[in-house]
Amino acid sequence: MLKNILITGMPGSGKSTVLEKVITKYPKKVGFITREIRKGKDREGFEIATHTGEKALLAHISFTTSQKVSKYFVSIPHLESLLPKVSNFQPDDLLYLDEIGQMQLFSDAFKALVLTYLDSDNIVLCTISKIYADAFTTSLKKRDDVLLIEITEENRASQLEFISQLITKILKARNYILEKERFTIKGNTAKMRSTHALRNLSRIHNRWTCDCDFFKKHFICSHALALTELTSKQP
Repeated sequence: MLKNILITGMPGSGKSTVLEKVITKYPKKVGFITREIRKGKDREGFEIATHTGEKALLAHISFTTSQKVSKYFVSIPHLESLLPKVSNFQPDDLLYLDEIGQMQLFSDAFKALVLTYLDSDNIVLCTISKIYADAFTTSLKKRDDVLLIEITEENRASQLEFISQLITKILKARNYILEKERFTIKGNTAKMRSTHALRNLSRIHNRWTCDCDFFKKHFICSHALALTELTSKQP
């Protein structure tokens, strides 16, 4: 089921800000964010901070490591020292990572954590670099359970609202899946009794569409997500 949200965008677009604003709404969460370290107006490096407030320097201009991005030397040991802190989670935790970027991807242990998150049943929210790509990041973006959302300065506010709503829709879809009696499926058409109305759905090229307003605007909704999951398990 689609439940992994990857936020991408150019540097300065606000993708990290969007992620931080979304996760503040969820008391049960596990993950880390990456923040700039500045001295006056000058950026000197980056630190990572976990959901429990533990921090470690990820990269700095004063380091002397063999991994380097731009003028910043990356400390893999510092990064990996915090990975155990974000590796244990409960089924109802929101998982998040900021970001899946070139610095973090020097670490194979970090890549393993990314896959652990995406392969879990938890809802996952990550930022992912737009200017850096390799075989690993390309494979993430192509996953069937991933939705890639691009942030720009112009759409930042609307995408923030959409992502917040989408997480709610995913949670609602999971509840619908447990209530199969809501659905009446006949070939490539279906009816579904939602909380508010009777929804009509159609399958086109193995994808379900819905007549609800949210689907008409965003081409995704809780009804279509639930029905896609239910029918994917049919013989």
